[in-house]
Amino acid sequence: MEPADSPLMPRITALIRETGPLTFARFMELALYDEAHGYYTTGGGRAPSATSPIGQEGGDFFTAPSLSPILGKCLVRQLVEIDERLGHPPVFHLMEMGPGDGTLLRDLLQECQEQQVSLLPRLACILVERSPAFRRRQQETLAARQEQGVTIRWVDDLQSIADGSLTGTLLSNELVDAFPVHRVRMEQDGLRELYVTSRDHALQEQWGEPSTPELASFLSDLDVELPVGFTTEINLEAVKWIKQVAGVLDRGVVITIDYGHTAQDYFAPERKNGTLMGYHRHTVSTNPMTRVGAQDLTAHVNFSSLARTGERVGLTTTGFTNLQHFLMSLGIEELVEGCDQESEAVRAAARLLRPHGMGTTFKVLMQHKGLDVSTLRGLRHRAFFESALATA
Repeated sequence: MEPADSPLMPRITALIRETGPLTFARFMELALYDEAHGYYTTGGGRAPSATSPIGQEGGDFFTAPSLSPILGKCLVRQLVEIDERLGHPPVFHLMEMGPGDGTLLRDLLQECQEQQVSLLPRLACILVERSPAFRRRQQETLAARQEQGVTIRWVDDLQSIADGSLTGTLLSNELVDAFPVHRVRMEQDGLRELYVTSRDHALQEQWGEPSTPELASFLSDLDVELPVGFTTEINLEAVKWIKQVAGVLDRGVVITIDYGHTAQDYFAPERKNGTLMGYHRHTVSTNPMTRVGAQDLTAHVNFSSLARTGERVGLTTTGFTNLQHFLMSLGIEELVEGCDQESEAVRAAARLLRPHGMGTTFKVLMQHKGLDVSTLRGLRHRAFFESALATA
């Protein structure tokens, strides 16, 4: 099932021999983040001088910022409003978690400069990045901005940030989908969990008892009862992450952009086999045990879980929409008005708005803390009713 030359295979098989079968979450953690051979640690197994795994040319997948600077331009408008709601603090923290190759922050800073946004001199940018390969690319992408005096610093994780120390906006774009997930299936005798084991130097699946009662609690907290035969993913790391996000934020807004669903849609019959996918050279794979360390692994985000957990730890749900309506609310049409309709900029913008593409697949969850707001500009055009994050 797995080529023998995968550099991660000896590490994984040795670990299985020492500790027994691995939960799928532990396997996914190694495949993506192993210090020596993980996908994100090495940039998809590429040499430091090779192309990024992000992008249409030579990459494994593309993101909204890799298609067009329009997302960064629109986000500036949202940041300006948040700054106003905060009373123009002397330091406005902009923390991007999982910033990819730094393109989104670069575009955002460029727009601030071009529009002479008063926020720019007060910006203190923090990039949360654990991958040395991606951090190098971010530093290259943002070097010119640092030379111009923009404050940018890097941290490995949220634990490096003091609780309640940030005022501003905490942003992530396609981060949560890359957190390691547990895979579970409901059987006649109850919930079972998928483990990864090895035989004859090949990786194999093995179902067993849940590794932690948190898996059942996750479902019960969302009032979800899986039918027999239903396989899905449970992202306990996302629960931990949103709690940490709430902890470091004193006052401001959390913006989470990713592809995913409300709990109602996440556990709908059409997703009875789960949402896990692998990506390699823009080719989709349903087998996570191939190209270990050289293919991206993702699972759709359960936004109901993020919203409900956030409410419990001090984050008020501001609103929830899709990328299409978010960009429309922030005036994307104005930003491309006057451009050549056949230009690459307009084509890229259209791709982000496409009803059956990124425009509706990608969702935007906004949460706030320490602010008295009922809504924000990016939520003017709602794609969902207020009850969309409910589970029943």
